Parts: sequence; structure tokens; C-alpha cells
Amino acid sequence: MNTTIKLVLIGLMAVLTISCQEEELRVRYDESHPVFKKALVAESQITYGDSISLEVEVADDKTPLSTLQIKVVVNDVLLASEEIRTKGNSSAYTSKYSIPFAARMPDNAEVEVHLKSINVEGYTTDTILHNTIAKRVPIPDLWMTFPAAVGIKLTLVDPAKHIYQASNLTLSNNITFRLATKVRSGNRIDWSGMAFGMPNGEFGLIDDINDPQIVLYDPTIYGFNKITVDLLNFTVSGEGRKLEPATALNIAGFAAEKLTSIDNLNVAHQRDWKTLETYMGKDVEITFTGFGNLATSLTPDFFEVTGTDKAKFLGETGVYKLYFLPEANYLYIEQPNARFPNALWLDGVGAGRPVAPFVKTTSWNWNTPEEYIFCRKIAEGVFQATFYANHIEAATIEEPWRERFSMKFFHRRGWEGEEDARTYTISTPNLFAPTESDKGNFVGTPDFEGKGGVYRFTINTNNKTISFVKLN
Repeated sequence: MNTTIKLVLIGLMAVLTISCQEEELRVRYDESHPVFKKALVAESQITYGDSISLEVEVADDKTPLSTLQIKVVVNDVLLASEEIRTKGNSSAYTSKYSIPFAARMPDNAEVEVHLKSINVEGYTTDTILHNTIAKRVPIPDLWMTFPAAVGIKLTLVDPAKHIYQASNLTLSNNITFRLATKVRSGNRIDWSGMAFGMPNGEFGLIDDINDPQIVLYDPTIYGFNKITVDLLNFTVSGEGRKLEPATALNIAGFAAEKLTSIDNLNVAHQRDWKTLETYMGKDVEITFTGFGNLATSLTPDFFEVTGTDKAKFLGETGVYKLYFLPEANYLYIEQPNARFPNALWLDGVGAGRPVAPFVKTTSWNWNTPEEYIFCRKIAEGVFQATFYANHIEAATIEEPWRERFSMKFFHRRGWEGEEDARTYTISTPNLFAPTESDKGNFVGTPDFEGKGGVYRFTINTNNKTISFVKLN
């Protein structure tokens, strides 16, 4: 037997022996249970935001005490818990516990205080105190207050469920506000009342020092025409007329924007772009104006050209960011905030637009759509990207890897959720050799050199297969 194993076994036997000896030498007590001599909450009624005062005395004449456990619960919501070390045969403890105004706190709710006393032999006694009633502060009025606009009063439409609403509004689809029970002149918050915002990213009470605002944004609507606040469950939501998918895109309606791309040789290029965020509908035919030859200006993954100035959108219905590069007469499309499993991104070196004149633009960066590729979801877990690819194995530059083909799929626009090439079966293994470094990139082999052209990369994340097909 290995010497190390022998030593470990000897050590374990020694520990067990000592533990058994300590157990045998420990004083043992007859079965007994702690008794609560006093257990009360002074307050019979409170308002949410107040505190309760707990007083406890517990004793066990036969067996020393060990632990006192305390839990404060309202409407099955645990508001506070505490564990106190108790010694000897009796112990007394007093404390205050805040009962906050929070989600799911109904009016006239019982405040339950659960007590458990445990002695050193493990015997317990439990009791529950429920002599305190918690009441809500009446909120007849609720206001939306804006940083630089007139406030809006909400109406209490369902008193039993504490639902407030404001209708027939003409707000934008991106609004920032707070909620207040009292306002002063100019609809500013009167902090002597309650106010609500988004502390720690969740709907809740705020004050004049910690007052993060509520943000509602829905890019699929024209604007919010109805706001609903649920002060029982602490939620706020908005509704509005849904956008109609775009049926016409005119380059004159795009905004001018200067963007800088870093190419595969690490050279920066600042260019004049045209950008637009718009709502696109699957299988909707769009009329294009000012885009030149649609066959060479639209990505084949997202558009099927149906006429000299028309194309059908192939992507899923939703809001997209469009980037038109006049210098290349090419339209890029993406959903910048999309995440897997609804989207997949491809980044690396060795790829570019799938139209002539062919040039490599990707560069392991995320500044502009020239540097990465937004894949189209063609089925659940299946994505495709069409691009020009070129692999130069023996480049005579300082960093030869910049001229090779090396790509990776990501779960978002950025360095997150990498798909490991080593876990995939590739239909053209002679062209690829997954790397062991960098969690497995899809890297070109010497066989790929001289085979530059337009390829369609299809990844199936369900069965872990990759298809790489040359189109021309």
C-alpha cells in the first residue's frame, strides 16, 4: 500500500478515536424541552415602516440551552431572521425588527414571529406569536414625476389590489420618472410623503438621497399611452400602440454618424456611416431608396432580393440597428443587445462583406459591424452567417496570424459565452483545425489557402455540428 495512503488512514483513525472518546466523556442530560417563560411583542398594531419590539425569556431546568432562532414573517414573506447563542439553563433576549413597506404586503396582515429554542441535547420547543397587525398607509394619490416635464396623476382603479393607472397618454417609448404620493408646486416630489424608484435595480421606496429613477423602454411601440402601477406586488408597466414593420427604407431618413473600424492589420479607419434603428417584420417586403444595386448592398442572410428596389426581410420580427456604409454601398444589420439563444455573434480575422470588391474587415474587435458578424437565427439553436473568407497561411507580415482565418462564435456582442470549436463536428475538416488555446477557435489549415471566396457558415448548437459551404 502506498505510504501516503497509509498515513492518511492512520490520521483518520486517530481523529475518529479522539471524537469517540470526547463523545463518551461528554456530560449527557435526560430528555427535556425548553419552556418559553415570556414571549411577546408589545405592539398590537403597526404601520408598514414601523418596528416591533420582541421580548423573550426561555428556560430549561434540566438541560442547558443552546440556540434561540427567530424569524419574522408577513404574508409568507421572510422579513428578518436571527440566531442567538444561549447559555445556561435560562436566557432573556429583547430586540426590535423593522417591518418594511415592500412587495406583497397586504393591509391588516398578521406579523408572525416564529421562535425556536434548542437545548444542548438537540431537543426543541417552537412557538409562533401573531398578535400584531400591520396596516398600509392609505395612498389616495400617486404621481409620475419627470426630470423636466409636467407630472402625471394616476388614478386608483382597483383599491383592493392597489392598482393605479394613467391612460390616454402621449409619452415616448423611452421614459424616465419617479412615483410620489405627494408633490409640490411644479410637480416636484414632496419628500414628506412616500416616493418610489428603482433602488438596487428593483422597484421600491426611495428618499431624497438615494433616488434612482424608473426607466421604461419598449422599442416595439410608438410610445406609451397607458401606465399601470401595482403597489401590492411593486411593479410598474407601460402599454402602447405597436409599431408596424417597416415597408420602406430611404437612405435620406438615416442619421449621419462617424464610426471608426479597426481592420485585420490593426489599422484604424474612420468613415462616414448612415444609421437607423427601426422595426422589421419577418417576411415583410421592403422598398429601398438610395441603396444602389440591392444584390450587392444587402446581406443575403437577412434579405431576399425580390425586385430592382425591393427585398423581403428574412430575420425574426423585432427592432434592428441598420448601418449603411456609403463607401462600400453596403447595409449591415444587427440587434446590438440580443443574446443567445435568440442570437449568436461571429468574430475573428479572415472575413469580410460577401460582395465584390472582396476585402477582409473582421479584426477581433467590436467597434463597428465591419469587425464582427451578426448571425441570423434560422431555427432553434441554429444560426448562419454568409461572408467572404480568405486564409493566407505563410503571410510575410510581422504578425502572420492577422492574415489567417480564425473565428469564434459568441453569445453576445462582446466577450461572453464562447462556443468551443473543439466540441463541434465540422463538415469540412480539411479546412479547419480547432485550436487548443483560447477555448477552441475555428482556425483555417494549410488546405484552406488558395480557396478564398464567399462561404456560408452554419452552426447547430443543438447537435454540435458546423457546416462551411462555399457559395462562389
